[in-house]
Amino acid sequence: MSENANLLDDRYDVYELLGEGGVGVVYKARDLITNTDVAIKFLVQEAGEITRLKALRKRYFEREIALLEKIRHPGIVRLLNTGFTKIGLPYFVMEYIEGKTLAEQMRTERLPMPVGRVFKILQPLCSALDCIHKHGAIHRDLKPENIMLLEKDGKEEVKILDFGIAKLLEPPPGSPFQPITQVGNIVGTVDYLAPEQWKEEELDQRTDLYALGLIVYELLTGHHPFRSEHIEIAMMRHLSENAPPPSSYNNELPMLLDNVILRSIAKDKYDRQPTVIDFLTEYEEVLVEIYRRSCSYLSNPATKTLNYEEEEQESSE
Repeated sequence: MSENANLLDDRYDVYELLGEGGVGVVYKARDLITNTDVAIKFLVQEAGEITRLKALRKRYFEREIALLEKIRHPGIVRLLNTGFTKIGLPYFVMEYIEGKTLAEQMRTERLPMPVGRVFKILQPLCSALDCIHKHGAIHRDLKPENIMLLEKDGKEEVKILDFGIAKLLEPPPGSPFQPITQVGNIVGTVDYLAPEQWKEEELDQRTDLYALGLIVYELLTGHHPFRSEHIEIAMMRHLSENAPPPSSYNNELPMLLDNVILRSIAKDKYDRQPTVIDFLTEYEEVLVEIYRRSCSYLSNPATKTLNYEEEEQESSE
């Protein structure tokens, strides 16, 4: 009987490429013990690559494993197993998530999204981010491609993926979270990099909040205020340009929400909401105020809508 070349550790039948990144490559596989689908991430090692880059990739990979072992939350992809291939490359096994990334959803669902729809996405997303931050870590690469939407038991769930460049703010000596980034080496995705990342300053949970604020801005308006094909222009916009109020792109947005969103993407991190939960609370307070005003308006006798057509018929009789 011929050996299955795609069988990993006599347990995982690897059969479909899911995605590739700078640090690792992810495949879909079948766990022959549990008879379930899983996702497996392998460390990328390119032939002829210089030793420093190999070591850098390995540290990022180890960091992701360490963080997933440390943090457990329904909104964070779950680590199932770790191991090494026959040639010694590390891998780790995660739950397989059947769904769409938020980026895919944004392409298929008409933008802008209603404020209530965005709030439903924000609730589990902020809960997961808050869990990360309470563990003393930050994601550093929050973007629509790293947020998954899935249906479970008739309800939409949200999960955060890809912790490859996550950072523990105060790592203990010898941990995988010791600083990796060197001067002149900015990590992250250009569209969602906070000013303090561009300037290589100290980061905290408000760095993730900046990225979250830009995602919400885009969901509610269909526009990204700082996007550019040129990195230099994008950097300049993130560092010095003020975003237009979201309601200037979407006149159905309440102006009360402008302040909440613009505060989350302030240039100075100390001008932003202190936490993602504070941001979520402010967003919710706007929705409550809108509801209160609408109820007050509809219950006011002065705003009662008359059916003139029926009145005319009654008077003619």
